[in-house]
Amino acid sequence: MLIRKEHALALLELLEGERKKKEVAVAPEREEIFTELEFQNLAEPYRPLKYGLTYWGRALAVILEEMVQKGLIKHPSEWDETFRWLGTEIITAIADAIENKDLPGKLTEKLLEERGFIELRKEEKKGEYKAVNSYAKEIYEIFKNATPRLEISKELTEYIKKTPVGPNESGKLPEGGRYPQLLESMRLIAFSVPNSDIYAFTGLGKAVKEALNYISPSLPVLISEDILYSLVKILDEGFEALSDTQKETLWELGLVDESGNLYPAGEKLLEVYRRWKDKEYPPVKTFNIEILEAQLLKTIDFIWSEEYPKNPEVVPTVENVVHFLLEKPLKEYKHLLEYYGRKINQDFNYKKKEEIRKKFAEVKSVEELFKSFYEKGNRWLEKLADVVQEALHSLEAFNLITSQEWEGKKVYKLTEFGEKVLEDMKRRGIREISSTAVKAITITNREISAPNTEWYRQALEENLIGAGEPTVAGRLYSELAYKIRRLPHITRFELQVLHKIPSKGFFVEDVYAQFDENWKEEVTYALNKLEARGFLNILQNNAVVLTPAGELIKEALAGVPEGVAQPLTPTAVRVLEALRKVGNLYVKEEKVRILPKNIEQALKLSGLDKETFEKELVVLRVSGLIGRTSVNKAGLQVLKALELLN
Repeated sequence: MLIRKEHALALLELLEGERKKKEVAVAPEREEIFTELEFQNLAEPYRPLKYGLTYWGRALAVILEEMVQKGLIKHPSEWDETFRWLGTEIITAIADAIENKDLPGKLTEKLLEERGFIELRKEEKKGEYKAVNSYAKEIYEIFKNATPRLEISKELTEYIKKTPVGPNESGKLPEGGRYPQLLESMRLIAFSVPNSDIYAFTGLGKAVKEALNYISPSLPVLISEDILYSLVKILDEGFEALSDTQKETLWELGLVDESGNLYPAGEKLLEVYRRWKDKEYPPVKTFNIEILEAQLLKTIDFIWSEEYPKNPEVVPTVENVVHFLLEKPLKEYKHLLEYYGRKINQDFNYKKKEEIRKKFAEVKSVEELFKSFYEKGNRWLEKLADVVQEALHSLEAFNLITSQEWEGKKVYKLTEFGEKVLEDMKRRGIREISSTAVKAITITNREISAPNTEWYRQALEENLIGAGEPTVAGRLYSELAYKIRRLPHITRFELQVLHKIPSKGFFVEDVYAQFDENWKEEVTYALNKLEARGFLNILQNNAVVLTPAGELIKEALAGVPEGVAQPLTPTAVRVLEALRKVGNLYVKEEKVRILPKNIEQALKLSGLDKETFEKELVVLRVSGLIGRTSVNKAGLQVLKALELLN
């Protein structure tokens, strides 16, 4: 949706004409403005150069008129020529505020206030605060209900083909007259909050751009609603139901063969129809892998490919993984020290912050680092194993490795997704891939969304975006975000962060405010993991909103004792799944009861060795997810979260 000064004046002109029961005649030089309103489903042509309002156009014009009368915004005649009263960035800001209990946040508050969409509210506990008003909500309803028109001419096709898919800087859009406005009117591109600095093709725009690579450019119009409906009619009624003219059009564009069977171009165009008409857009998912986790993929692969063939006794157990990590040359440790340092900081609760910093600068190996803090009782190796085990859990949670029983031991193997990540890490270097950088790409799958500038910069730094489009690595990690099967996992510190966040009404800065400023780095990493795991969403206005799965996990783990280092692991979830399969559900009691004789069956279903299975049973009981012979309500909530995540 795009309303600048020229569009707003046209809407008010059409509203006045309607009240006087007169058609509005449009001068040829203004036709492009009305065409853009037409493609937004706000105006409709009655005859050449004669226009009227659609239902949604009338509703929007009335809102604008009322807001002018109430002094919420100046009359459009007083606006600057380039002022965007509505645009994809404004709709995004409104949508994010609505999703976050009407709160716009610092990033978009001024943007919405300048357009008359903010009101002051007062609550006894909260005091006075700013929120989006009813006009903003009404406009958002218009946006959701007004399906845009769709028509791609041969000339517009050339512009689309030479425009990078994004995310990209808006200043790098190719010259093309009013083509960018036309694309935005049809919801094919979107701009970032708050200042439209970044553009990206939307979910629909990407589908259109992809289809145009297959369609034969043999007609003046390559995509239109009539063409889309003809394709759908073939599926519903058969090819013979089309008229000769319709068949001829589909043949000329290379969409179907002589019998009406779809060519690849036709299949791509059906995907366009699905997104345009049904508004089916995938949820925003993201992905995260930290440096130690990437190094562990490399180590597991090394043990299987180099050590196991020489000695079948050497397999990737936790102990062996730690052993081979410690044998790495110093140069391969340097990029891991920060990760280990953060884990030590968490363990000591920052009480030894200065000592940790000093030691961090002095040590030459991970072994020295851990020995210096866990010398007493010789617990350093145990602590290091705990850190490695946590990272292994994270890899399993993202379906990059799987743990299984191997001659009575728990060993790890890379999945097909883990192999793809390892290949990327070998080719482009061991590095962190942040949730924010991946989300800068996946956010564009929505109806109208472009990443804000901070996310875009992060993706550039991590080389997930280049030359105005996702790089090979960017495509890999954004695809993994949707293809992997997630298993719920949360560490003690991540659970502390999750418990500080209400379901809605919070922003990233509010999360930081719940902790000492020394914890900011730790909180940032925790938010990255929680978002990548699907427990929360950080919106373009920096609002933090729990997902349904996140709310379930938060409630299920509310009673976990503080001393539990790993309140929920992928291995524990596998045990829960196995127990549910061998038990009987009692709906009223919200429990799954398990007969003792079925525990052995659950062990086999889990694919784990007996020692690991029994350890996980103990942790599940301590965390309050199972009883002696049942999976209780909290455990069922975790399994429900598992369903939602996938």
